[in-house]
Amino acid sequence: MQRSELPYLCHMVDAVERLQSHLEGVDRTDFDSDLIRQDAVVRQLEILGEAAGRVSRSLAAASSEIPWAKITGMRHKLIHDYFFVDWDVVWVTATVEVPELLPKLRALIVRLEEATDSE
Repeated sequence: MQRSELPYLCHMVDAVERLQSHLEGVDRTDFDSDLIRQDAVVRQLEILGEAAGRVSRSLAAASSEIPWAKITGMRHKLIHDYFFVDWDVVWVTATVEVPELLPKLRALIVRLEEATDSE
């Protein structure tokens, strides 16, 4: 693992935190009726996926608890198939899967920092 990957992991954490703030106190009905909120959530999912795609294969392999391919796949789907967005998938991803990702990313950052400090 290299320290140069730390910014991408931090971008991922930031994207998750922003996404969560966009959905704080929001239910599915509110989300479905708020195009600006939908755009904000999709943007953070795109950033999350873009940053995940910048992580090296070796780091991804060493942190298999994070679904790297699923994260980057979601980004590709949102960017390239934007006219076929499945809002059910976006909602579940944003409200169930992404929050589960945050502690894993934070733990990975700590491991990375500890590994570079010991070198």
